[in-house]
Amino acid sequence: MNTAHRPGSPDDDAIEREAHAWARVLGAGSPTVQDGEAFKAWRGQSPAHQRAWAQASRAWRELGGVVQAYAAERPAQARPDRRAQAPFSPRRRWLLAGGAGAFASLAAVGLLRPPLGLWPSYAEMQADYRTATGEQRRYALDAQQLTLALNTQTSLNVATRDGRPEIELVAGEAAIQARRDQPCLVKAGAARLLLADGDIEIRRLRGQQVQLRCNAGQLEVRHPQGALRLAAGMQIAYDDDALDAPAPLPARPSDWRAGVVSFHDLPLEQAIDEINRYRPGRVVLMNGDLARRRLSARYEVQDLDQAIAQIQQLYGAQVRRVGDLVFLS
Repeated sequence: MNTAHRPGSPDDDAIEREAHAWARVLGAGSPTVQDGEAFKAWRGQSPAHQRAWAQASRAWRELGGVVQAYAAERPAQARPDRRAQAPFSPRRRWLLAGGAGAFASLAAVGLLRPPLGLWPSYAEMQADYRTATGEQRRYALDAQQLTLALNTQTSLNVATRDGRPEIELVAGEAAIQARRDQPCLVKAGAARLLLADGDIEIRRLRGQQVQLRCNAGQLEVRHPQGALRLAAGMQIAYDDDALDAPAPLPARPSDWRAGVVSFHDLPLEQAIDEINRYRPGRVVLMNGDLARRRLSARYEVQDLDQAIAQIQQLYGAQVRRVGDLVFLS
């Protein structure tokens, strides 16, 4: 390739995703001889690929020691309401270069800010309630007159202060139903929400705005940029610096509470990101032209391999599976 790759170019994110996918294949999967040859060809494409591989392999190797130590030292009874999580256990060959310096580095960087969201952050692992990839759960908090529904990859904390429930959405997507005389407090990003009687949904994914919809009742939204009252049938979005004006909810209902994932003329790259929230393993797009194609479809949460098959049929994509990883090119 004669064109030099410039660090920071749009291709860097795609190369980084591919590097972490290869680290997972070679470190935690069951690689074949063909996998090894394909990996060598991928790494040899450019210096950028070699740099991305060096960073990804180091991160995966060090992460194994960090999370194993975390699981070993953390008392199992420390948080009785918390769901037990399966420990991360890469193959031994990725644990050869650990040490105190690597542990401190990963604890500060890899666990607090996981690259590309490939594993839960420390705050997510510490949450009172957490769902794994593809898992959806419902909790009835009768004493607080609250019902919580957690979508996939969602982390949420619940506390009581001065007799008032406080809910914090750490990451993911949740629905909260309240039937109370006095409002509870909901923390999501920069805003504080006061909800007494209503049904709301909050979505907070890494690097994206917080999206809030009010399906029934009403709530008060307090944000550094102002306060407002959100009524049933309205939605709003905000981040740390801005609060959008309320807008009507779309005519279609929220699908995830019915166990469905829907795409409406969505770029395939974004559709794959959403599929990866629900499907164990990872789907990796390795073709820029394919990433720009658009998808309109509706799938059951538990049958997202159907989406991969449909993408293959619609766009002639090449599908290659290595363990629970799927490469689309």
